[in-house]
Amino acid sequence: MANEVLFADLSGSARLAAVLHQEIVLKLADRASLHMHPSILRLGNVAGRGSSTVQIPVVGLDGSDIMSSVADGSAVSNTALTESGVNVTVARHALQYSISDLANLTDSVGLNVQRLAESMVGSTLMTFQSLLCNVIDDFTQVVGTSGVDMSVDDFYSAQFALTLQSVAGPYICILHPRQLADFQASLRAEAGPSQYVPATQEMLNIHGPGLAGMFNGVQIFASSKVVSANAGADRAGAMFGYGAVAMAEGSPYAITGAGGIVQPAGTPLVVEFERDASSALTKIVGNYYAGVAKVQDAMGVSIITDL
Repeated sequence: MANEVLFADLSGSARLAAVLHQEIVLKLADRASLHMHPSILRLGNVAGRGSSTVQIPVVGLDGSDIMSSVADGSAVSNTALTESGVNVTVARHALQYSISDLANLTDSVGLNVQRLAESMVGSTLMTFQSLLCNVIDDFTQVVGTSGVDMSVDDFYSAQFALTLQSVAGPYICILHPRQLADFQASLRAEAGPSQYVPATQEMLNIHGPGLAGMFNGVQIFASSKVVSANAGADRAGAMFGYGAVAMAEGSPYAITGAGGIVQPAGTPLVVEFERDASSALTKIVGNYYAGVAKVQDAMGVSIITDL
């Protein structure tokens, strides 16, 4: 037989090598952020405040000092007021994409200038998550054992440490997915009244993606942004109470002389478009100004266990 019309012969001329599906599929990635979670102390926006640093006064009031027994008619001595300050410094974080006119005009799946600009919102949320996880690994109190999988005992040890420091609940726990999986494996051997409650759709609607569940009254979040420790041998999650960590952000005012600018509602993100006419390229630049810092070291516990 000869002269058959075969696909292989038509490919590249009368046939396409591949047909694009009409919708892009997102690459697998962790997109869960605690940006708006109430456990994070929000210090507001530094725009127009004269500095890129916000100082939080930490003062020993409302029960920090107790009264002493004084005889009737005797003078009481002064008690020194304990106070300190913690700084949260806002810094720039940026991301840039560049797309050619040809790539943009031939788009058929929604991968264009506008979509790249929209993607900056998710990048902003994950940038905050990374900043947060780079702070919570540094609490002085540490539970867990290097090279050993996380267990229920480690979870209880972290909770007990906060209880002993009189940290008010509720607590929040942020774990790497590896730590969470090891914790859940350890739960299989547990018996008793304490129960792990997986996240329901209602809980996710309130707290957002990333919430894995609740155990012994503590919300547990999973995040791949949890940093490594001990030269990459372990992961450093944490458990802490409200006020242990604070954040501040900055939103630029209208930028004089700038081209197209987009400021997505509800975020301090500023997306700017820059044109390179000679190369027929459109640059999409996202700028996010934020800072995260520990406020009270004793209000958190780092959980360092096997990677």
